[in-house]
Amino acid sequence: MSSTLFTSNTFICFMAGFAALLPQHASADEIMLDNGVRITGTVTALSGDTLSVATDYAEPIKLKIGRITKIVTDKPVEIRTKSGETLKGSLKTSDNGMLAVEQSAGRGRVELDMKDVLAINPPPLGQWSGSVVAAGNYQTGNTDRTAFRLGADAVKRGEKDRFSMRFLYDISEEKDVLSSRSVYGALKYDYFFTKKLYGYLGVELLNDKFKDLNLRTIVGPGVGYQIWDEPQKALAVEAGLAYYSDDHRIASDKSWIAARLAANFRYKISDSIMFTNDLVLYPSLGNMADFNLRNEAAIATGLGSGWSLRLANILDYNNSPAAGTKSTDSNFLVGLQYAF
Repeated sequence: MSSTLFTSNTFICFMAGFAALLPQHASADEIMLDNGVRITGTVTALSGDTLSVATDYAEPIKLKIGRITKIVTDKPVEIRTKSGETLKGSLKTSDNGMLAVEQSAGRGRVELDMKDVLAINPPPLGQWSGSVVAAGNYQTGNTDRTAFRLGADAVKRGEKDRFSMRFLYDISEEKDVLSSRSVYGALKYDYFFTKKLYGYLGVELLNDKFKDLNLRTIVGPGVGYQIWDEPQKALAVEAGLAYYSDDHRIASDKSWIAARLAANFRYKISDSIMFTNDLVLYPSLGNMADFNLRNEAAIATGLGSGWSLRLANILDYNNSPAAGTKSTDSNFLVGLQYAF
């Protein structure tokens, strides 16, 4: 009896040891492309129309979602749909081509059309994101000119709200004489009543010696509608009221109630090129022909590691400027931008 037991235990130990020596295949996610290529790794993110896959045999791989015919993930991922719903589970492409999300026990299986998926493993809500841009210019010869510009913007998006801020400082000299200097800042809070409709309260401040402005203050509430809010594109339109006040250095001070109409647009042209345009119009309610307009258009080309080359144009128009000042100011900004 003891001999038989010893033999059985010896055999079991031998088989266990033999199995331990066999090659172990780590589980991995699997992606199949329409050309038959099979990729294994870990699905890390879906942003816009690009799926990112980390591998242990190459740099992270970027795949166009339209080329993918099959996705199977070994571990749960977080999915955010375009309708605003958040799901968590492993993924598997079903026989009918839909994307099946196998949620935790008790929550069941959900099938989605891939075009309804906004993001996979999106950045968590409540974190700050934004960019800082700096530019300079030094000219000698027929023209002696130096210029420096510093800009920054940041956004914090929560489940129900969004807080944004913007700052721009501009200074230049010609032949050692100050030729321009301005400081601009803006703060804005949005509260979402639905996934797309929100109310806002905003304030803008501007100091510009060469516009005869000690301080321009614009503050007021309104409503907005988020038409798109995707990694590929975003568009919001807003309408509201604003208290508009110009504290001049020389001319008489002015203040009035104005309407506020605005549009904010962003479009990802390619993986490395982003276009943005922010337009705001302030027509006076006392005289609709009296208005101020500000438009900021920019295009950024990615250089890698968060850096990009940014070209921007800021247009300010006032159809009734202070005496001795022009109605239109147009500033070009070319510099390095760092996104965080």
